[in-house]
Amino acid sequence: METKSFFSGSQLKWIAIFAMLLDHTAKIISFQPVMMQSVPFGVEEHPIIGFSQQIFPLFIIIGRLAFPLFCFLLVEGFTHTSNKKRYATRLFLFALISEIPFDLAFSHRLIDFESQNVFFTLFIGLIVIIGLEKFKAFSIRNVMCSIIIVGIGIFLAEFLCVDYGGWIGILLIITLYLFKDLPLLKCIIGALVLLQNSLFGLIAIIPIYFYNGKRGKQWKYFFYWFYPVHLIVLFAIQQFVIVPYFE
Repeated sequence: METKSFFSGSQLKWIAIFAMLLDHTAKIISFQPVMMQSVPFGVEEHPIIGFSQQIFPLFIIIGRLAFPLFCFLLVEGFTHTSNKKRYATRLFLFALISEIPFDLAFSHRLIDFESQNVFFTLFIGLIVIIGLEKFKAFSIRNVMCSIIIVGIGIFLAEFLCVDYGGWIGILLIITLYLFKDLPLLKCIIGALVLLQNSLFGLIAIIPIYFYNGKRGKQWKYFFYWFYPVHLIVLFAIQQFVIVPYFE
């Protein structure tokens, strides 16, 4: 029986963006204990804090959709791009642009080498699948080269502490690439990779499975710029609205 497909690439991007925004809102605009010291009554009784404690866990659950969708869209972009070098350059450029906003938002430091933003994960994953594409013809030599490329990609992601790391982030990208022409198998193996991180991430497999193969309306640079800009905005809200309010 033929599977009905519902989601275009553009629709999947909007789902991923919305999920990511909810996740980052919950994690960045958080009410740290230092902000609560001046609350004159029980923390749980404060209306804002009480509401956040109820709604933010839901935001984080929905946020688990974002990363698998971005990985899937990366593979689709790789498959259809006419210039892989330009694609990789663009990802690397936005990885650099996004690093300071990412560090400010999540560690409150200008530079934090203990974690790197998700664009670095996507960039390393893209370089790995570019390498795998070059050695896709079956031979002992190509299989060995592919294993080495995968190993280097996973090691580099773990060493650099990129978002989602090598064993989840890079491995998921590789899985979605290797089984891109086998939708059901791709989703099953992808789900097994995601189980390392969260049960809720498995929900992302549903829209991936029902992808219709169409790009939809493209907002290319909007999606790229949204990542660093929304991190800066959320960081500013947390630092210049939330913190002064509780102080």
